[in-house]
Amino acid sequence: MKEINKYGLLNALLGIINNFDESDSKVIIAKYFLRNFDRIDEINIFDAADECFVTRTSIRRFAKFIGFDNFRTLKSDHEHYNYYKNAEDVTDYPVYLAEQMSKMVLDLSQRIGPEIDTIIENMIDCNEIVFLASDIYSSRCLEFQKEMILSGKMVRVVSYNFSDNKILGNIHPDSLLVVISISGGFISQIDMFTRNINCRKVIMTSVKDAALLKNYDLVLPVGENDQPAAKTIYHTFAVEYFLDVIHHEYQKRLRKKGT
Repeated sequence: MKEINKYGLLNALLGIINNFDESDSKVIIAKYFLRNFDRIDEINIFDAADECFVTRTSIRRFAKFIGFDNFRTLKSDHEHYNYYKNAEDVTDYPVYLAEQMSKMVLDLSQRIGPEIDTIIENMIDCNEIVFLASDIYSSRCLEFQKEMILSGKMVRVVSYNFSDNKILGNIHPDSLLVVISISGGFISQIDMFTRNINCRKVIMTSVKDAALLKNYDLVLPVGENDQPAAKTIYHTFAVEYFLDVIHHEYQKRLRKKGT
């Protein structure tokens, strides 16, 4: 079950260096792993302990703290995040990006249908909204969280250490779970996990595999069918587009109810 935590490793490390005191050993270890991210699978525990001036026990505790069974599991099962490293080989990237964004917006505007009305109704009726997303999409979820909380709806975002997360473990039946997985890799990893969560579930994805989607009450189609795992315009901007539309429609519905 803890294999799914690899999709939140980067968020876990960044969360530590952003929120803990500089002198905390967890910050020292997190910075070490971030500096050596491309070779984590090559690092042995003796070198890690020596470089961080901590004990091997501290390295093992750190691995467990961020959701892995042990340091060996962290080494063998971490995500490589090639998504962030792959750049389009084009001559004029600003023009290329503008063209791709125009195509994407036109495509998504044509795909938006009654699902938007349904998710707005679900959001109004639910006790709170819980996002479950890998680190790739978490930053936009956090912006949506701010927007919705200031609109009167509680939103929580889970983007690392999924298997031991207290929010997911105690989710209320009246909550709304929103999963984001554009290309589908995250869906397959969390399938066994999410099917045991007792609440209404929505997924934003380009996947059309009925077997993978049967666990969800509502599917929001994001982009062309079965987007590749490599970075595309849909991975970068489609979630932001959809969440912005959802927030706008939510606000409009609230104003209508208030009149």
